[in-house]
Amino acid sequence: MRNISFSLAFLFLFLYFTVSTAWSIPLSLTLRKRIPQPLVNNPHTRHEQRRLEGFESVKEWLSIQQPLRGAAMPPPSEDTRAQGGSSDPIISDVLPKTRGINVFASLTRQFECVESRLNDPSQNVTVLAPRNNAIQDLPRKPWENPNDYEEFGEMKAYEGDEGRDRARRNLERFVSAHIVVQSPWKEGEEAETLGGDKLSWRKDGDKISIEPSGIQVESIAEHVSNGEVWILNGVINYSQ
Repeated sequence: MRNISFSLAFLFLFLYFTVSTAWSIPLSLTLRKRIPQPLVNNPHTRHEQRRLEGFESVKEWLSIQQPLRGAAMPPPSEDTRAQGGSSDPIISDVLPKTRGINVFASLTRQFECVESRLNDPSQNVTVLAPRNNAIQDLPRKPWENPNDYEEFGEMKAYEGDEGRDRARRNLERFVSAHIVVQSPWKEGEEAETLGGDKLSWRKDGDKISIEPSGIQVESIAEHVSNGEVWILNGVINYSQ
């Protein structure tokens, strides 16, 4: 009798573990199917990469910059501006969205004095934004100055903290030379840039040229409450 009881107990345990094991397999498979697959190749990320494709030197330089002191806050949202009495689009809203000038638009966000001016709905500006290919075709990078190479040499001109400061000042001068602190801006009227230069423009038939450089304006892309965005086929002379 004892042997029969032991055999029945052993058989019961064997069947129990066999069935439990069989049941656990589909359960684990079901759980694995419910695990969400990781998101890869995010479409927005690919789009942002394509926007700067072909401007590796600019991207590389921007990627290694140290955070600027007193960096500007992001542009205020429409709700925030509405609380201040205005919800109309401003330059800082439309500049990053304007096609063909995203390299210059990204540079404006590197400097507090420039970004704060574009964010200010009470101060009008005319942004003279060079096309991407105009920046690409420059004989030197926007942050390079031949005088720096003559004084410090090609290897040391932009090395170390002092070199990075020189590069940053040069780049800020480049950006500021393309921000006219006036809008509307009438033909033949001399206006000052954020960098302190004097510019005017003239119209010859359907063509608009910036004087004294003679750079042609391809189009007036945006007109918003605090100014306009003009797209240029070249760059304003920014060397000093």
